[in-house]
Amino acid sequence: MKRYKGNSSPDSEQNAISMFLILSLVCVALTEGLMSYFGKISIGTPPQSFYVHFDTGSSTLWVNSVYCKSNACTYHPLFNPEKSSTYYSNGQLFSIHYGTGMSPKLFIITEPGNHFARPLHDGIMGLALMPNRGTIIDTMIEEGLLDEPVFAFYLSRNSERGSEVVFGGTDPSHYTGEIHWVPVQESSHWQLVFEGFEVDHQPTGWCVNGCSAIVDTGTSLLTCPPQYVDTLQQMLGAETDDSGNYVFDCNSLSSLPTLTFVMNGAHLHLEPSSYVLTVRGQLHRLPHGMPFWILGDVFLRQFYSVFDQGNARVGFATLA
Repeated sequence: MKRYKGNSSPDSEQNAISMFLILSLVCVALTEGLMSYFGKISIGTPPQSFYVHFDTGSSTLWVNSVYCKSNACTYHPLFNPEKSSTYYSNGQLFSIHYGTGMSPKLFIITEPGNHFARPLHDGIMGLALMPNRGTIIDTMIEEGLLDEPVFAFYLSRNSERGSEVVFGGTDPSHYTGEIHWVPVQESSHWQLVFEGFEVDHQPTGWCVNGCSAIVDTGTSLLTCPPQYVDTLQQMLGAETDDSGNYVFDCNSLSSLPTLTFVMNGAHLHLEPSSYVLTVRGQLHRLPHGMPFWILGDVFLRQFYSVFDQGNARVGFATLA
């Protein structure tokens, strides 16, 4: 983690120096086109370091502790509260349920199942829009650590290019042009409503009354509500294999249509190379099942993404 200095906007009353935090993210390829992003944070005094996943789809910060006896915890460094002079317990127990696993307690005592056992990251740093719920962003704002109640993501396609999350502002070196802002619901997981969805630049009519979506850095893929999945795959020319998965001919990738999300007047495009993943030689459909769209990393890699907690909005800009 490092401090970054940048000039404030030219129309500000003073040409002040803006101070904010930039954290480099480790980008690991799970398979071709599917990446996982996490970065190092330190907890306690003296600091104990952990790699965490920065997740706008959850609100709690947790890491594994020395009290965890589950097999999953043997793959991770463990937080030792006895070695931190600033640690104290509030005496409360709780559990956190995820779509693919559950993790009880701020520092983990048990980890049911094997989902969190893979040694990719040691915990999760929840960044959901939950004002006044004691999130890590709330704490940063209350303690005056951020110039602005804003954080932003640049997610690259490979580890060589590097990825980053910025707390307290944006990094102009990663985007060009203006940021297109979309209002989100407060006390939500950055949930927005977009007014249009197009396939090959043709409106589908699915969002005439608005389509709900969650902007989620904790989801690797792009998910579609179940009522649209079959129609969408037919429009894309997909076929089903023996397992019921939608698949494409790898040689037809360049001929697949562009997908467009219309948000607050801006047209945000996803090319076929962005929304189709190559897995074991085949191109598979993205999973589905939620009643709303989830704009995960497949979507977020195409834009510079800004989460403005102070104004309850999320912004997207063209990558530099």
